[in-house]
Amino acid sequence: MPAGLLSGIRVLDLGSGISGPWCAKILADYGAEVIKVEHPGSGDDARRIGPFAADDPNPEKSLTFLYLNTNKKGITLDPSTPTGRKLLNQLLADADVLVENYPPAQSKELGLDYDTLSAINPQLVVTSITPFGQTGPYRDYQATDIVTYALSGLMYHSGDSDKEPLRNVLDQSFYVAGANAAAATQVALFARLTSGEGQYVDVSASECLGGHLVQPLPYYNYMGAIKGRRPVRGAGFDELMPARDGYVAPSVQGSQPWSTVAGLIGVPEMLDEKFSTGAGRIANGEELKELLIKGLSQWDRMPLFLASGEQRLVFGMAQDAGDLVNCPHLQARDFFVEVNHPVVGSAQYPGMAVRLPGETITDSQPAPLLGQHNSEVYGQQLGYSPENLVALRNNNVI
Repeated sequence: MPAGLLSGIRVLDLGSGISGPWCAKILADYGAEVIKVEHPGSGDDARRIGPFAADDPNPEKSLTFLYLNTNKKGITLDPSTPTGRKLLNQLLADADVLVENYPPAQSKELGLDYDTLSAINPQLVVTSITPFGQTGPYRDYQATDIVTYALSGLMYHSGDSDKEPLRNVLDQSFYVAGANAAAATQVALFARLTSGEGQYVDVSASECLGGHLVQPLPYYNYMGAIKGRRPVRGAGFDELMPARDGYVAPSVQGSQPWSTVAGLIGVPEMLDEKFSTGAGRIANGEELKELLIKGLSQWDRMPLFLASGEQRLVFGMAQDAGDLVNCPHLQARDFFVEVNHPVVGSAQYPGMAVRLPGETITDSQPAPLLGQHNSEVYGQQLGYSPENLVALRNNNVI
């Protein structure tokens, strides 16, 4: 890809799993040179997260790892050994950012706390991502995505009021944490332009999600009441409903009269005057839902979505992965990029979600093989000879 806004910034990615690598990938997409540091032999935990290309549980075929580590160089290093620590310190001396998501106690044990790192490089920005942050009684607690999501308070408000709270899927809490970490890291780099000093960026995944509670927390503070989940309306609008080939989200939002909504659905009984007001639709919700199901069963998702737009109605549709890959809107915006990996071959990957002028990815590099760039980084950048590298490998340092 062409030089981006972060060109010239060097990032050491010591993260594993999702949150740290996602943060570093965002920085890489904006042009930073990101060196991914993995443990010799085992590598990033994400290499063992399925699904795998061709259902082959090969550490080079994890789809999660492949996506989270594009545009990075990859080296192996065990920083818990004296020689490994020496190598890490050499890398840190010339780095701008270190990203890690170890538990706080493990970070301290590995010498990745800010006091230790800033003594090596006072201009270093250290970004630490954990479930609950570096302080407080939960700081040492580990958490899966569902635990983080539940403790954030956001899960309580997901779903319908007559059912249990719903969990979001696909480890979203860790992606949200990584995205927030990338933004905060760039703010710290900007601040360094004035101060000349590094920063410590403490990212709590649960607090990143808790920051989305823009209604429930003020609601409780000002009114002393707990805002519940979405009330069950019973009319079928503003919720997912079955169409002929999947699910759609019909809506009565907008300025168009009820007759336009009913006319689009195509069921004459919906034009009855008792459905023309919001109160009437709630009072007759079960009857209206049956009519809506009848009408939507005659529609495929895409034609309904396009027809609703022509009527200036706010309808949606639930798209699966195949729909997204073939989505004309995403294709027109060049959202997907082609990535050719030496082991799994070529595939389309999601591109940049937030763009600035000239920042579109045009030549995305595949995720590195385990230790792929050891010779380049240790040899060309740090000056170690091939014989040195052989010795380091034999001693399990790299």
